[in-house]
Amino acid sequence: MFFKKKIKTSLSDFISALNSGRNNILNILAIKENIFRTESYEQILENPSDIAAGVVGVKTKFDIKAFEIFDNMLIKEHDNGDVKYIFYTSTRNFDKINEIADTIHSILGESLYNPEIHSSFTEKDKVLNLTRGTYQSLTDELVDVWVLEDITVLLQYRIDPMFEFSLFVTKHLPKEINREPRKNWTIAKHLKNDFSSIFSTQEDSKIEVQSEDGTIASVKYFYQLESKEFGIFDELEVQQGGNEKDFSFQKPTHLTFTSSTDITLVNMVEVVEKLIKMYGPDNGGTEELEVHELDILEDRRYWTGRSWGFNEVHGIYDVENPNDKMSYSVWVSYDDLGTGFTLTILSYDSLIEYFVAE
Repeated sequence: MFFKKKIKTSLSDFISALNSGRNNILNILAIKENIFRTESYEQILENPSDIAAGVVGVKTKFDIKAFEIFDNMLIKEHDNGDVKYIFYTSTRNFDKINEIADTIHSILGESLYNPEIHSSFTEKDKVLNLTRGTYQSLTDELVDVWVLEDITVLLQYRIDPMFEFSLFVTKHLPKEINREPRKNWTIAKHLKNDFSSIFSTQEDSKIEVQSEDGTIASVKYFYQLESKEFGIFDELEVQQGGNEKDFSFQKPTHLTFTSSTDITLVNMVEVVEKLIKMYGPDNGGTEELEVHELDILEDRRYWTGRSWGFNEVHGIYDVENPNDKMSYSVWVSYDDLGTGFTLTILSYDSLIEYFVAE
């Protein structure tokens, strides 16, 4: 008689181990890697989504029983060093799905999810409807995410394919943060416009941001740029504290650059590559764009992007060092629900004060 390989570790023990800082997934599950079958690279090439996500290795185990519901397990190795462990099955068992979700929530707490795109397993009516094969919109698909030290946990119940229930556990390769002072100039060298002149002379629209006591905390001023920054940004937002303009930028000032028209993938990549060439690895130690990021940008989906926060000697700011002081930061991202491809300089006033010669 044929028996499935059963993982004896309970879901509660597994999630608790991850939450305590353990990250040897197979060790926690008390299984060996040699029970998995290594798939050929030709088979990987047959899955375009894996190629786009930078998958370079896949191991499979289809005769397994995990957490009393999952009967398949995959291990996917990515070109950035991340390893993704995937448990999945096809099920309409509301009680078991609910139990799995509640167990993870009880240990890891509140999850992250984007209500514009997905729903949460805490919305029990939507869980029940999906087990019955019904839904109101594609945003009824269930996705909850928890981010730990070097582990990301994702629980998903899909609409297409219907009834596919999956648990993803991604182990991220720790990155060394390069905190050496950056000496390849600053972003100011690449900016064409005289922002002080624009701020003091041009007509503008504005939005006042009020604090809880009703006073004006800051004001956002909006301008159209005749000379595009980086050849693509023709819109500028200047944000300053209080309700009085400081044309000399001696008080906290933030600049945000966007475009009134769609930006091509080529132009987006060119901007990111210029920033990487100038600043090197970002706050998280990430440098070159990865294949799946290009796919995200091409599809105009939300992208967290790259961010560089600098201390007073132009090295990457260390939030855990009480003696380190933040000067300015640069952030490039893509907001699919609002501004699109966006370049932000936080504390432009400090950039000018510390790193731009008179």
